[in-house]
This record gives sequence, C-alpha cells and structure tokens, in this order.
Amino acid sequence: MGRNGVWAGLWNLFVAASPRYAPQTRWGLNSASIAALGIILAAPLAAYCAAQIYDWIAGLGGAGTFAPGIIERRLMTHDAVYLFTMHATLLCLTIIAASRFNCRPAIVLALTPPEDARRVYAASLLVALAATVIWFGVLIAWMPQAVREDWLPYQELMIRPRSWLMVPIRVLLAPLSEELLFRGFLFAALSRSRLGFLGAALVTSIAWTALHVDRTLLAQMQLFSSGLFMCWLLVRTGSLRVPLLCHVLYNAIVSFIVIVLGWPALSD
Repeated sequence: MGRNGVWAGLWNLFVAASPRYAPQTRWGLNSASIAALGIILAAPLAAYCAAQIYDWIAGLGGAGTFAPGIIERRLMTHDAVYLFTMHATLLCLTIIAASRFNCRPAIVLALTPPEDARRVYAASLLVALAATVIWFGVLIAWMPQAVREDWLPYQELMIRPRSWLMVPIRVLLAPLSEELLFRGFLFAALSRSRLGFLGAALVTSIAWTALHVDRTLLAQMQLFSSGLFMCWLLVRTGSLRVPLLCHVLYNAIVSFIVIVLGWPALSD
C-alpha cells in the first residue's frame, strides 16, 4: 500500500467511517458506578493485606532485615506484591462484574477483535505512536524540567534492587486491569445512559486520572487526555483490544526510555 493508500485507510478508519462501538452490557449507570467504586476501593485493601502477609513471611522489620542489600530487596518485593495484588484484584473483580446477568465478559468488555484486525491494529498503533512522539516532543522542547520531574520517581524506582519485578506489572498488568475496568466495564454502562459516548469518555477519563492522584499536575493532564484518546479509539474501532494495545505500547516506551536509555539521568 502506497503513502496515499495509508492516509486513505487512516482517514476512513478514524474519520469517515461510522463509529463501530456498541455497548453490550446490562449494567445501568448507577449500578455500574457503584460497582466500579467498590472494585476501586477493594483493590488497595487486598493489596495492603497481601503486602502485610509478605512482610510477615519475609520477616521485614525483624533482626537482620536491615543489613545492606537485604532491606532494599525486600522493600522492592513488598512494593511489587502490593501493586501486583492491586491490579490483579481490579482485573478479577471487573471480569466477575462483567459476567453478571449470565453475560460473557469478553462481549461486555468489548474484547472481541475488530473487523480487519491487522489493519486496525497497525493503524491504531501508528496513530498512538505519532501522538506520543508529538506530545512528548512538544513537552520536552518547552517544559523539559517538568517532564523530568514527572519521570524521575520512576527512574529512581527502577535503579533499586529487584526493580525488574515492576516491569511486567507496569507494562502488562496495569494496562490490562485499568482498560478493562474504565474503558471496558464502566464506559459501556455510562455510554448507554444519557451521558452518551462523550459524557462517558469524560467521566471515565476523570475517574482514571483520579486513580493516579499521586502523580504530578503534568502527568494528570497527560492521563486525562490519554483517557479521552483511548475512549475515542474504542468508539472508532469497536474493540477494547485497540486501546489496550496502545496503553501497553505507551507504558513499554516509557519503561524503555527510563530503564534502557537512562533518561532522565539522576545527576541532571
């Protein structure tokens, strides 16, 4: 396919063609919102319990655990257990909620592949990659210090012992659990209400951003705009697989830049 064919395909998929998303859920706005809130509250509670169990098994805080090298490894494992349990709980409870009313979770969560899947995946990843490059290109050009402050905590985290434990959680598990809950389960119920696609996109993007309340203001802005973009991909392609893949791609790019390329350098 030539250059003109590529642009024509992108135009048809993301502009000219009718939206392909049709929510397939029996959950209403109020019930889905309450269920999502319950899932969000249950996840950190389960994570806290799992981390406390690990601390007890590992003897964290006991004699010998403060020896050089040991405490760093056990603290990193503690954090990994917490994050893994939190996202695994989000994922499992979302699937359970989607299976209510004798429904198939894959249908409710829009996990079926899109039509002409290869072309849609390629086009969506291309658009997501271009948007990421443009976004961070502008930010790094105009606000390099703000970007550095946003990424520096992750850089500091990834130089700690056993930091490799965080990579599969951040690159795979976190995108999977968050996309299924916010763009899969909650968006479907909200978009069937008077909110429509636009209102559902705004509400779910705000809720997703609020989940990352510990991030900087710049990160909050980026998360909100990314949430809207993910909702747009879902509506245009009709499959949650597309924003899920784009979410994984973004987290993988950030991890590659921070871990492999070593930016931002701690000594900058």
